[in-house]
Amino acid sequence: MSMVDDLSDPGKRIVGSKQVIKHAGRFSYSKVFIAKDADEPLIEKLKQTCERNAIEYDMSHTMQQIGTASGIEVGCAAAAVRR
Repeated sequence: MSMVDDLSDPGKRIVGSKQVIKHAGRFSYSKVFIAKDADEPLIEKLKQTCERNAIEYDMSHTMQQIGTASGIEVGCAAAAVRR
């Protein structure tokens, strides 16, 4: 499945780094998309959150690509797919 397919369902996606981090312990994520062009400290925080919660993550997309796939008009540093 592609990132666009994964993030196409509004009921199964969490958009934005703060929301992804905040809900990582509450929801079960199948995957987190982390923007490769986000700020390095934020990337590290997101990676640590994923590793601590045993969540697979993908860093092959840009902020703009993740934002577009998530259905928003601006770029975002992260988006997650809920199980």
